[in-house]
Amino acid sequence: MSKTIHYTSGLPRACSTLLQNLLAQNPRVHATATSGVHEIMYLSKAFFKTEEFRSLPDPKTGEQMFHDFMRGGITQSFDDLTDRPVVADKCRSWIGSANLLFQIFPQAKLLIPVRDIRGILSSMEKKFQSHPAFQMEGSQADTGRIQTIEGRCQFWLDTAPVGIAVQRLHELVRLHKDKVHFVHAEDLTSDPQGTMDKVWQYLGEEPFIHNPMCVEQYTVEHELGWPFGDHAVQPVVKPLKPDWHETLGRQISETLNQKFNWINEL
Repeated sequence: MSKTIHYTSGLPRACSTLLQNLLAQNPRVHATATSGVHEIMYLSKAFFKTEEFRSLPDPKTGEQMFHDFMRGGITQSFDDLTDRPVVADKCRSWIGSANLLFQIFPQAKLLIPVRDIRGILSSMEKKFQSHPAFQMEGSQADTGRIQTIEGRCQFWLDTAPVGIAVQRLHELVRLHKDKVHFVHAEDLTSDPQGTMDKVWQYLGEEPFIHNPMCVEQYTVEHELGWPFGDHAVQPVVKPLKPDWHETLGRQISETLNQKFNWINEL
């Protein structure tokens, strides 16, 4: 039997792993770590560069073939991986492919974890300070950029995973704001049950009583983004601390808030 597939995609350091593991507390839901489903779809888009596509009398035929192929493939991707009837598939790239996702599945449900940008960058800075041996820069120019906290913040805002995620989020808000559901990390950690109630309502699923005092690690993920990727959940959900003035400095924090407060208002 084909499963109901939902999607999770948002900003880094925004508690997406916590969200997935809370979803998985519901025995009906298989919540993934970072999944390969989106990348299978992305790689399949190479079809449009082939001679076979260009030889079709009507390009719309090839486009429809691609949509039907991906619709069937995505729907059946988890048939042999889990007996749970509902899947929450996580990949940060879904927000960059929202147009295509909603073409393939017009009624798709997309959960978007977000967080105050000051909290994201504060988290990145604390990871950076905790691992001084890690070489973050990729070029000599980068080395110069990251010598100050101002430079590091701008570096993260210009590059993956933070920068591209913010850009994708901005475009998603412009085009599909009314179709998706934003899950604020601050709400998820301070009021997990109330926040999850809204998630279940958006997904069209029955309400579920969570246990935020005992969150088991359902998802398993290799830390490819180490040290900035941290996909281990704490067993007890605790509110996030707004420590950006302490970590980033008040001036940087206020500047960031002026430019990115639109995220908090989603």
